Amino acid sequence: MKFVCKLGRHFLTACIVAAATLPPVTIVHAQVPSSRPLVIRVAYPAGGPADVAARKIQVPLQAALGKPVIIENLPGAGGSIAANNVLTAAPDGQTLLVTTGNDMILSPLALSQVKYKPEQYRLLATILPTDFTLVTSADHAFSGIDALIERARKSDQKELTIGSWGHGSAPYLVGADFSASTNAHVLDVPYKGAAPVIQALLSREIDMAFVPLAPNVLELIRTGKINAIGVANTKRNPYLPKVPTLSEGKYLKNFVYSAWAAVFVPASVPEPVAASLHKSLAEITGSSDFQSFLKDSAALPVEPMTPVQSAAFYQAEIDKFRRIAKAVKLEPQ
Repeated sequence: MKFVCKLGRHFLTACIVAAATLPPVTIVHAQVPSSRPLVIRVAYPAGGPADVAARKIQVPLQAALGKPVIIENLPGAGGSIAANNVLTAAPDGQTLLVTTGNDMILSPLALSQVKYKPEQYRLLATILPTDFTLVTSADHAFSGIDALIERARKSDQKELTIGSWGHGSAPYLVGADFSASTNAHVLDVPYKGAAPVIQALLSREIDMAFVPLAPNVLELIRTGKINAIGVANTKRNPYLPKVPTLSEGKYLKNFVYSAWAAVFVPASVPEPVAASLHKSLAEITGSSDFQSFLKDSAALPVEPMTPVQSAAFYQAEIDKFRRIAKAVKLEPQ
Protein backbone atom coordinates (compact mmCIF):
# COMPACT_ATOMS: atom_id res chain seq x y z
CA MET A 1 0.00 0.00 0.00
CA LYS A 2 1.30 3.53 -0.86
CA PHE A 3 1.39 5.83 2.17
CA VAL A 4 1.30 9.54 1.18
CA CYS A 5 2.56 12.22 3.63
CA LYS A 6 1.76 15.88 2.96
CA LEU A 7 3.41 17.46 6.04
CA GLY A 8 6.75 18.42 4.37
CA ARG A 9 10.25 17.02 3.98
CA HIS A 10 11.27 17.55 7.60
CA PHE A 11 8.60 15.09 8.73
CA LEU A 12 9.26 12.47 6.05
CA THR A 13 11.09 10.12 8.37
CA ALA A 14 8.35 10.33 10.97
CA CYS A 15 5.73 9.65 8.33
CA ILE A 16 7.54 6.55 7.14
CA VAL A 17 7.80 5.23 10.66
CA ALA A 18 4.12 5.89 11.29
CA ALA A 19 3.17 4.11 8.10
CA ALA A 20 5.19 1.08 9.11
CA THR A 21 3.20 0.75 12.33
CA LEU A 22 -0.20 0.64 10.60
CA PRO A 23 -1.99 -2.78 10.54
CA PRO A 24 -1.83 -4.64 7.23
CA VAL A 25 -4.66 -3.87 4.82
CA THR A 26 -6.74 -6.75 3.58
CA ILE A 27 -7.87 -6.31 0.01
CA VAL A 28 -11.22 -7.98 -0.69
CA HIS A 29 -11.66 -9.17 -4.24
CA ALA A 30 -15.10 -9.57 -5.75
CA GLN A 31 -16.09 -13.22 -6.13
CA VAL A 32 -16.01 -14.18 -9.77
CA PRO A 33 -18.34 -17.07 -10.69
CA SER A 34 -16.42 -20.21 -11.57
CA SER A 35 -15.94 -20.77 -15.28
CA ARG A 36 -16.04 -24.53 -14.72
CA PRO A 37 -19.13 -26.27 -16.09
CA LEU A 38 -21.90 -26.85 -13.61
CA VAL A 39 -22.59 -30.58 -13.25
CA ILE A 40 -26.01 -32.06 -12.54
CA ARG A 41 -25.78 -35.65 -11.34
CA VAL A 42 -29.02 -37.57 -11.91
CA ALA A 43 -29.72 -40.52 -9.62
CA TYR A 44 -31.43 -42.57 -12.35
CA PRO A 45 -30.67 -43.95 -15.82
CA ALA A 46 -30.94 -41.73 -18.87
CA GLY A 47 -34.43 -41.51 -20.31
CA GLY A 48 -36.36 -41.82 -17.06
CA PRO A 49 -38.81 -39.10 -15.92
CA ALA A 50 -36.37 -37.37 -13.56
CA ASP A 51 -33.61 -37.46 -16.18
CA VAL A 52 -35.91 -35.97 -18.82
CA ALA A 53 -36.89 -33.18 -16.41
CA ALA A 54 -33.21 -32.50 -15.62
CA ARG A 55 -32.42 -32.17 -19.32
CA LYS A 56 -35.37 -29.82 -19.73
CA ILE A 57 -33.77 -27.33 -17.32
CA GLN A 58 -30.25 -27.85 -18.73
CA VAL A 59 -30.36 -25.35 -21.62
CA PRO A 60 -32.15 -22.49 -19.80
CA LEU A 61 -29.84 -22.97 -16.81
CA GLN A 62 -26.84 -22.65 -19.12
CA ALA A 63 -28.26 -19.38 -20.40
CA ALA A 64 -28.91 -18.10 -16.88
CA LEU A 65 -25.42 -18.98 -15.63
CA GLY A 66 -23.56 -18.12 -18.81
CA LYS A 67 -21.59 -21.37 -18.84
CA PRO A 68 -22.03 -25.05 -19.75
CA VAL A 69 -24.25 -27.34 -17.71
CA ILE A 70 -23.43 -31.06 -17.93
CA ILE A 71 -25.78 -33.94 -17.09
CA GLU A 72 -24.25 -37.10 -15.62
CA ASN A 73 -26.27 -40.21 -14.71
CA LEU A 74 -25.25 -42.14 -11.57
CA PRO A 75 -28.09 -44.62 -10.94
CA GLY A 76 -28.34 -47.25 -8.24
CA ALA A 77 -29.01 -48.01 -4.57
CA GLY A 78 -32.22 -46.02 -4.29
CA GLY A 79 -30.54 -42.86 -5.55
CA SER A 80 -27.90 -42.96 -2.82
CA ILE A 81 -24.91 -43.41 -5.18
CA ALA A 82 -25.54 -40.04 -6.80
CA ALA A 83 -26.51 -38.46 -3.49
CA ASN A 84 -23.25 -39.49 -1.82
CA ASN A 85 -21.24 -38.40 -4.84
CA VAL A 86 -22.70 -34.90 -4.76
CA LEU A 87 -22.30 -34.66 -1.00
CA THR A 88 -18.54 -35.31 -1.25
CA ALA A 89 -18.01 -32.82 -4.09
CA ALA A 90 -16.50 -29.40 -3.38
CA PRO A 91 -19.14 -27.26 -1.59
CA ASP A 92 -19.04 -24.51 -4.20
CA GLY A 93 -22.43 -24.97 -5.86
CA GLN A 94 -20.90 -26.39 -9.04
CA THR A 95 -22.33 -29.89 -8.48
CA LEU A 96 -26.08 -30.39 -8.16
CA LEU A 97 -28.21 -33.49 -7.59
CA VAL A 98 -31.45 -34.48 -9.29
CA THR A 99 -33.33 -37.22 -7.50
CA THR A 100 -36.81 -37.75 -6.09
CA GLY A 101 -37.53 -36.34 -2.69
CA ASN A 102 -38.99 -39.76 -1.83
CA ASP A 103 -35.69 -41.57 -2.45
CA MET A 104 -33.66 -38.81 -0.82
CA ILE A 105 -35.62 -39.24 2.41
CA LEU A 106 -36.35 -42.97 2.36
CA SER A 107 -32.99 -44.45 1.35
CA PRO A 108 -31.35 -43.74 4.73
CA LEU A 109 -34.37 -45.29 6.43
CA ALA A 110 -34.43 -48.44 4.31
CA LEU A 111 -30.83 -49.18 3.31
CA SER A 112 -28.27 -49.90 6.02
CA GLN A 113 -25.34 -48.87 3.81
CA VAL A 114 -26.71 -45.35 3.32
CA LYS A 115 -25.24 -43.06 5.97
CA TYR A 116 -26.22 -39.56 4.83
CA LYS A 117 -29.10 -37.62 6.32
CA PRO A 118 -31.59 -35.73 4.12
CA GLU A 119 -30.89 -32.58 6.15
CA GLN A 120 -27.41 -32.53 4.61
CA TYR A 121 -29.02 -31.27 1.41
CA ARG A 122 -30.94 -28.15 0.48
CA LEU A 123 -33.96 -28.30 -1.83
CA LEU A 124 -33.52 -25.83 -4.68
CA ALA A 125 -36.55 -26.62 -6.88
CA THR A 126 -39.12 -29.30 -7.58
CA ILE A 127 -39.13 -30.15 -11.28
CA LEU A 128 -41.59 -33.03 -11.75
CA PRO A 129 -44.33 -33.49 -9.14
CA THR A 130 -47.06 -36.05 -9.76
CA ASP A 131 -49.73 -37.88 -7.76
CA PHE A 132 -49.47 -41.48 -6.69
CA THR A 133 -52.51 -43.30 -8.06
CA LEU A 134 -53.90 -46.64 -6.93
CA VAL A 135 -54.49 -48.85 -9.95
CA THR A 136 -55.55 -52.47 -10.37
CA SER A 137 -55.16 -55.03 -13.09
CA ALA A 138 -58.02 -55.47 -15.57
CA ASP A 139 -59.00 -58.62 -13.67
CA HIS A 140 -60.73 -56.43 -11.10
CA ALA A 141 -63.73 -54.18 -11.41
CA PHE A 142 -64.06 -52.68 -7.95
CA SER A 143 -66.73 -49.99 -7.73
CA GLY A 144 -64.35 -47.79 -5.75
CA ILE A 145 -61.81 -47.63 -2.97
CA ASP A 146 -64.28 -48.76 -0.29
CA ALA A 147 -65.12 -51.93 -2.23
CA LEU A 148 -61.42 -52.71 -2.68
CA ILE A 149 -60.68 -52.21 1.01
CA GLU A 150 -63.64 -54.36 2.05
CA ARG A 151 -62.46 -57.15 -0.26
CA ALA A 152 -58.91 -56.89 1.10
CA ARG A 153 -60.17 -57.20 4.67
CA LYS A 154 -61.73 -60.62 4.06
CA SER A 155 -59.47 -63.22 5.61
CA ASP A 156 -61.32 -66.11 3.97
CA GLN A 157 -60.29 -65.01 0.46
CA LYS A 158 -56.96 -64.98 -1.32
CA GLU A 159 -54.72 -62.15 -0.20
CA LEU A 160 -54.46 -59.32 -2.71
CA THR A 161 -50.99 -58.59 -4.07
CA ILE A 162 -49.54 -55.11 -4.40
CA GLY A 163 -46.48 -54.28 -6.49
CA SER A 164 -43.67 -51.98 -5.42
CA TRP A 165 -40.10 -51.35 -6.44
CA GLY A 166 -38.58 -52.93 -3.39
CA HIS A 167 -38.19 -52.59 0.34
CA GLY A 168 -38.23 -48.98 1.47
CA SER A 169 -39.22 -47.54 -1.90
CA ALA A 170 -41.95 -44.90 -1.96
CA PRO A 171 -44.60 -47.31 -3.36
CA TYR A 172 -43.62 -49.81 -0.66
CA LEU A 173 -44.16 -47.23 2.07
CA VAL A 174 -47.42 -45.96 0.54
CA GLY A 175 -48.71 -49.53 0.33
CA ALA A 176 -47.67 -50.24 3.93
CA ASP A 177 -49.42 -47.09 5.15
CA PHE A 178 -52.51 -47.99 3.12
CA SER A 179 -52.60 -51.43 4.70
CA ALA A 180 -52.03 -50.15 8.24
CA SER A 181 -54.60 -47.35 7.88
CA THR A 182 -57.39 -49.58 6.56
CA ASN A 183 -56.61 -53.01 8.07
CA ALA A 184 -56.42 -54.32 4.53
CA HIS A 185 -54.47 -57.54 3.99
CA VAL A 186 -52.14 -57.12 1.04
CA LEU A 187 -48.93 -58.89 0.07
CA ASP A 188 -46.06 -56.75 -1.20
CA VAL A 189 -44.41 -58.06 -4.38
CA PRO A 190 -41.11 -56.28 -5.14
CA TYR A 191 -39.93 -55.41 -8.66
CA LYS A 192 -36.96 -53.43 -9.99
CA GLY A 193 -38.84 -50.27 -10.86
CA ALA A 194 -42.00 -48.73 -12.23
CA ALA A 195 -41.83 -50.34 -15.68
CA PRO A 196 -41.78 -53.95 -14.37
CA VAL A 197 -44.66 -53.14 -12.00
CA ILE A 198 -46.75 -51.81 -14.89
CA GLN A 199 -45.92 -54.91 -16.92
CA ALA A 200 -46.95 -57.10 -13.98
CA LEU A 201 -50.30 -55.31 -13.85
CA LEU A 202 -50.81 -55.80 -17.58
CA SER A 203 -49.93 -59.49 -17.38
CA ARG A 204 -52.10 -59.81 -14.25
CA GLU A 205 -49.29 -61.11 -12.08
CA ILE A 206 -50.33 -58.67 -9.32
CA ASP A 207 -53.65 -57.22 -8.27
CA MET A 208 -52.77 -53.57 -7.68
CA ALA A 209 -50.06 -50.97 -7.19
CA PHE A 210 -49.49 -47.36 -6.24
CA VAL A 211 -47.78 -45.75 -9.24
CA PRO A 212 -46.88 -42.15 -10.09
CA LEU A 213 -49.21 -40.79 -12.74
CA ALA A 214 -47.30 -40.50 -16.02
CA PRO A 215 -48.33 -40.36 -19.71
CA ASN A 216 -48.01 -44.14 -20.19
CA VAL A 217 -50.05 -44.83 -17.05
CA LEU A 218 -52.65 -42.30 -18.13
CA GLU A 219 -52.98 -43.98 -21.52
CA LEU A 220 -53.36 -47.44 -19.98
CA ILE A 221 -56.12 -46.11 -17.72
CA ARG A 222 -57.92 -44.38 -20.57
CA THR A 223 -57.82 -47.49 -22.74
CA GLY A 224 -59.03 -49.74 -19.91
CA LYS A 225 -55.89 -51.89 -19.75
CA ILE A 226 -55.59 -51.07 -16.04
CA ASN A 227 -58.18 -49.57 -13.71
CA ALA A 228 -57.76 -46.40 -11.66
CA ILE A 229 -59.26 -46.70 -8.18
CA GLY A 230 -58.23 -43.38 -6.67
CA VAL A 231 -55.66 -40.61 -6.44
CA ALA A 232 -53.57 -40.16 -3.28
CA ASN A 233 -54.43 -36.51 -2.83
CA THR A 234 -57.11 -34.32 -1.28
CA LYS A 235 -58.19 -32.98 -4.67
CA ARG A 236 -58.76 -34.75 -7.95
CA ASN A 237 -56.00 -34.93 -10.51
CA PRO A 238 -56.63 -32.63 -13.51
CA TYR A 239 -55.76 -35.45 -15.94
CA LEU A 240 -58.24 -37.85 -14.30
CA PRO A 241 -61.13 -35.61 -13.27
CA LYS A 242 -63.59 -38.50 -13.04
CA VAL A 243 -61.37 -40.57 -10.76
CA PRO A 244 -62.04 -39.80 -7.08
CA THR A 245 -59.38 -39.18 -4.50
CA LEU A 246 -58.77 -41.96 -2.00
CA SER A 247 -59.85 -39.53 0.69
CA GLU A 248 -63.36 -39.45 -0.80
CA GLY A 249 -63.97 -42.96 0.53
CA LYS A 250 -65.11 -43.70 4.06
CA TYR A 251 -61.97 -45.50 5.24
CA LEU A 252 -59.15 -43.13 4.27
CA LYS A 253 -58.84 -39.43 5.07
CA ASN A 254 -56.05 -37.05 4.08
CA PHE A 255 -54.17 -39.86 2.36
CA VAL A 256 -51.71 -37.78 0.35
CA TYR A 257 -48.65 -39.05 -1.47
CA SER A 258 -46.81 -37.61 -4.41
CA ALA A 259 -43.67 -38.44 -6.34
CA TRP A 260 -41.56 -35.34 -6.88
CA ALA A 261 -38.26 -35.11 -8.68
CA ALA A 262 -36.20 -32.16 -7.54
CA VAL A 263 -32.86 -30.36 -7.69
CA PHE A 264 -30.76 -30.45 -4.52
CA VAL A 265 -27.45 -28.96 -3.43
CA PRO A 266 -25.41 -29.84 -0.33
CA ALA A 267 -26.37 -27.73 2.67
CA SER A 268 -22.68 -26.85 3.05
CA VAL A 269 -22.81 -24.66 -0.08
CA PRO A 270 -22.64 -20.97 0.91
CA GLU A 271 -26.00 -19.27 1.31
CA PRO A 272 -25.47 -16.62 -1.43
CA VAL A 273 -24.52 -19.31 -3.97
CA ALA A 274 -27.53 -21.46 -3.08
CA ALA A 275 -29.84 -18.43 -3.19
CA SER A 276 -28.60 -17.51 -6.67
CA LEU A 277 -29.19 -21.05 -7.94
CA HIS A 278 -32.61 -21.10 -6.29
CA LYS A 279 -33.58 -17.87 -8.04
CA SER A 280 -32.45 -19.09 -11.47
CA LEU A 281 -34.31 -22.39 -11.09
CA ALA A 282 -37.47 -20.65 -9.87
CA GLU A 283 -37.50 -18.52 -13.01
CA ILE A 284 -36.95 -21.57 -15.22
CA THR A 285 -39.61 -23.77 -13.61
CA GLY A 286 -42.08 -20.90 -13.55
CA SER A 287 -41.73 -20.26 -17.28
CA SER A 288 -44.54 -21.08 -19.71
CA ASP A 289 -42.21 -23.44 -21.60
CA PHE A 290 -41.51 -25.53 -18.51
CA GLN A 291 -45.16 -25.53 -17.47
CA SER A 292 -46.04 -26.87 -20.92
CA PHE A 293 -43.47 -29.62 -20.43
CA LEU A 294 -45.11 -30.54 -17.12
CA LYS A 295 -48.52 -30.74 -18.77
CA ASP A 296 -47.16 -33.00 -21.52
CA SER A 297 -45.66 -35.19 -18.76
CA ALA A 298 -49.00 -35.51 -16.91
CA ALA A 299 -47.29 -33.80 -13.99
CA LEU A 300 -48.76 -31.24 -11.63
CA PRO A 301 -47.94 -27.54 -12.10
CA VAL A 302 -44.81 -26.33 -10.30
CA GLU A 303 -45.35 -23.35 -8.08
CA PRO A 304 -41.94 -21.74 -7.45
CA MET A 305 -41.18 -21.37 -3.77
CA THR A 306 -38.94 -19.00 -1.86
CA PRO A 307 -35.91 -20.55 -0.13
CA VAL A 308 -37.81 -20.42 3.16
CA GLN A 309 -40.84 -22.14 1.64
CA SER A 310 -38.65 -24.78 0.01
CA ALA A 311 -36.96 -25.54 3.31
CA ALA A 312 -40.31 -25.78 5.12
CA PHE A 313 -41.80 -28.08 2.47
CA TYR A 314 -38.74 -30.32 2.47
CA GLN A 315 -38.65 -30.60 6.27
CA ALA A 316 -42.38 -31.40 6.34
CA GLU A 317 -41.81 -34.25 3.87
CA ILE A 318 -38.88 -35.55 5.93
CA ASP A 319 -40.97 -35.51 9.11
CA LYS A 320 -43.91 -37.20 7.35
CA PHE A 321 -41.92 -40.08 5.90
CA ARG A 322 -40.01 -40.65 9.13
CA ARG A 323 -43.27 -40.75 11.08
CA ILE A 324 -44.86 -43.25 8.69
CA ALA A 325 -41.69 -45.36 8.46
CA LYS A 326 -41.75 -45.66 12.24
CA ALA A 327 -45.46 -46.47 12.27
CA VAL A 328 -45.08 -49.32 9.74
CA LYS A 329 -41.85 -50.52 11.44
CA LEU A 330 -39.62 -49.95 8.43
CA GLU A 331 -36.14 -51.24 9.28
CA PRO A 332 -32.91 -50.74 7.28
CA GLN A 333 -31.75 -53.82 5.36
